[in-house]
Amino acid sequence: MSDDMPETEDFETRWPKEGDLLFVESAWPYDAPVVRDPGERFYRMPMGYKRAGDILIDQAAADVVDRPNVIYAALFCYRQFIELSLKRLIEEFGKGEAPKNTHELSRLWERFMFIVNDRGSIESIGLSTVQELVTEMHHADQKSDGFRFPTGVDGTPFLFGDKGIDLTNVREVMQGLQNFFECVYLDFAQQGDMASDEGIAKGGDDR
Repeated sequence: MSDDMPETEDFETRWPKEGDLLFVESAWPYDAPVVRDPGERFYRMPMGYKRAGDILIDQAAADVVDRPNVIYAALFCYRQFIELSLKRLIEEFGKGEAPKNTHELSRLWERFMFIVNDRGSIESIGLSTVQELVTEMHHADQKSDGFRFPTGVDGTPFLFGDKGIDLTNVREVMQGLQNFFECVYLDFAQQGDMASDEGIAKGGDDR
C-alpha cells in the first residue's frame, strides 16, 4: 500500500470523479501483479481464492454485522478454490482430456478419479472423504452461481439456504481440502518425474 493511500474515512465519502480508472500502475513495491500466463494463474488462483475465503470467514466471525453479507462471497471463494484445484490437476496430469466449459464439480471429480485410477492411487488417504465434501459442495452450488446471484437465471430461488454455517468448521474443513489437493499434486508430479527418470535410464541401456 502506497504512502498516499487514503484513510478509511476518506473511502467512506469517496465519490466517482472524472478521470477515474480501475486499473492503473503506481510502483512495483506496492502494485499487485496480474499475469496472463495460464500456468502461473493455475498456480496462484486456487491459493488466492482459498486465502480470500479464509479472510472473509475471519471477518464474518469477528463482525456480526458483516456476517450475513460476506458469507456468500466466502463460500463462493471456497467453491472456486475446489473447482480450480480439480481443473489444475486435470489440466496438468489428465493428458489434455479436461471437461470443457463446465463448472460442475461432479464432472470434474469424475475426470479426476479417472486420473487417480489410471495412476493406481485409488487407496489415497482421505480420498473417499474428499469425494463426499466435493459432492456436498456440488449439491450446494451446482453451476457456480448459487453464491454469486440471488436467484437462478429463471428467477427461481436456489435450494441451498435457510440454514446456519459453522464458520470455524467450514474454515477447518477447507484447510483439509487444501492440504489434500496440494499433496495429490506433489504425488502426481513425483510420479511424472520418476517416469521420466526411468525413460532416460532405459534410453541409456539401449545405447
